[in-house]
Amino acid sequence: MKRLLYLIILSLAALLISVPAASAQDDVTVSIQDFSFNPGQLTVAPGTTVTWVNEGQAPHDVTSTDGKGLASTTLQPGDDYSFTFGADDAGMTYAYQCTIHPEMTGNVTVSGSDEPSTSPSASASASPSPSASASPSASQSALPDTGGGSLPLLAAGALLGLGILALIAVRRRVA
Repeated sequence: MKRLLYLIILSLAALLISVPAASAQDDVTVSIQDFSFNPGQLTVAPGTTVTWVNEGQAPHDVTSTDGKGLASTTLQPGDDYSFTFGADDAGMTYAYQCTIHPEMTGNVTVSGSDEPSTSPSASASASPSPSASASPSASQSALPDTGGGSLPLLAAGALLGLGILALIAVRRRVA
């Protein structure tokens, strides 16, 4: 019984060690699709890497309109471009556009907070036709990927392992 208790404690310790500590969001994704950036307005903490992914069918780019450092190459469908905003960017706003489709605009504001957020407004993204207006579904922001999907799998694996160990211990006792 002492061995089983020791294995359980060891398994729980391994589980706690392998789970990353809660920290600030490090990565945010902006989707380029349907001739708009989604989300079009973004607020991130310093140290956050923003990745623009071309999920549409047309080529696009990400280029600063205010002379700051955003400057991707032409992104073909499936390509991406990443930029990390540093501590010295706190309080700054980076305005950008697709130079291929200049009506496509967006901005990233670097705050001093630890958590990035997306603005519910999509006024920074444009529709390909000047007469089209943004629909409510087009103005909703996509949630950033937090990478939290592996924790439930890790916990399920640990519970499964503990269950197997308990069965082995019970069978050894019975035999």
